[in-house]
Amino acid sequence: MSKQFAWLLVAALITGCAAPSRIKVVMPLRPDQVAIYKTRIIKPFEKSHKCIVDLEPYPDPGKLASLLTSGDTVDLVSPPLSMTRTLVARNLITSIDQLAQPKDITELRKEYFLMDMGAVGGKNYFLPRYVETPVLIYLKSRVNEAVLYWEIRRDEINRALIKYNGKGLPRAYALEKDPSQWDWFDLFVVGYFWSTKEIQGQKRGRVALGPLGSPITPQSLMDNAYQSGAGAEALLSMNDPAVFDMFQWQSVLAREGVLNPGLVKGRWTEEQVREGFRSGELFLSAATQLEAFLIHGTGTPEMPGFLANPEDMGVALMPKGNSLSLDVRGEVLREGRRSVGTRSYWWGVTRQARNPALAFELAHYLSNTQNQIIESAAFGMIPVRQDLLGELGLMFGGGWTSDVFQTASQQLVENRLTVAPLVEEFADMSQNYLSAYEDICLPGGNQKTRFEDIQKALEDRWIPRQRQILGSKYPARALSAR
Repeated sequence: MSKQFAWLLVAALITGCAAPSRIKVVMPLRPDQVAIYKTRIIKPFEKSHKCIVDLEPYPDPGKLASLLTSGDTVDLVSPPLSMTRTLVARNLITSIDQLAQPKDITELRKEYFLMDMGAVGGKNYFLPRYVETPVLIYLKSRVNEAVLYWEIRRDEINRALIKYNGKGLPRAYALEKDPSQWDWFDLFVVGYFWSTKEIQGQKRGRVALGPLGSPITPQSLMDNAYQSGAGAEALLSMNDPAVFDMFQWQSVLAREGVLNPGLVKGRWTEEQVREGFRSGELFLSAATQLEAFLIHGTGTPEMPGFLANPEDMGVALMPKGNSLSLDVRGEVLREGRRSVGTRSYWWGVTRQARNPALAFELAHYLSNTQNQIIESAAFGMIPVRQDLLGELGLMFGGGWTSDVFQTASQQLVENRLTVAPLVEEFADMSQNYLSAYEDICLPGGNQKTRFEDIQKALEDRWIPRQRQILGSKYPARALSAR
């Protein structure tokens, strides 16, 4: 054997035995999703690219920046839109303009209808993954009962509300049969009716407006402020009547026992809200369409559901916000809307990626047509591809899945361009909203229920903190409501 042939043989053996490339992906991932991702989505990519893809879930988006700088290499990350500016500002994401040619970026814009939202400072940094929106999930039988019999409690409900607005229910009030037509007063009425009805020997609130012990809780509060009529600047400033209205409604719902006491005391997570539906503790909650899939279930071992009768689950648009205060005619003083923040998740190649080109190729693959269909059917994700926008009706031809997607699509129309504030300081701003909520609205803090007291508490403590967090980004036109 010649020396040259021997060296070639050694080189071939070394190349053939080289360890495959590894790509570490950090993403929001539930246990029931892992098997489908690994077998139906990731495995074909690993085989075709001779690599190993490691999936790692993250529980708290606010800690993504710390996770990406912890020393353990992450190649691809899937942040929510609200955290994208933070990651870019901290130089943790590679611009995809460096990974793709201009003509390829043009083609990506044709593929994804949200592509431009992933641009920061004129550069493209992220590929869209999916969108979601909060909707209202409820038990049809319990809502029907409340619609039929709530007037038994009308005088009691009026007395309860008079303590906070001096007038009670709006003039000529009637509870709408369709929850998609509800406003905050309707939500209070059905919630109060349920809380005063003895069920299995106990009276308690059966409503959750989302989890109170989750990383998404602050964003849910901001959604409620949007519903009350706050715009982007009002949300940033915290100094607006619509924001004060949101805090007042939240405080009154807690004070009057409309919210489930376990939710309030135990600061329930999403998992506990699902269990609340299973145990009969909850009849209604705000949740994303993905949570609607989980709560209903698909009848599979991976997603069995949380309802004794899945057919009893209804899905509705979010309630229209309004002020608790009424005018001299007994009408709502301030009208809100049904808009909440459309949430979306993205793919970003990290600065520390070992093979940025391969990580970008994986991101594009994960959001291709076939994989978006798999995710939509299995998890209730709303796709972001142009070629699937008009196909949802065909993908889900009837039944509860169509109800969920149809309602979510209508809610997205209501939302229009409403999204969480896209500021680098979003995590700190979120904590400020949460701290103000816990202090002003929940038992154990300095709970306030009068509009004027809530306004003063915000102006004395939480609005100055918001100014400090945002600095020069604090809205210059923000004025006191006084």
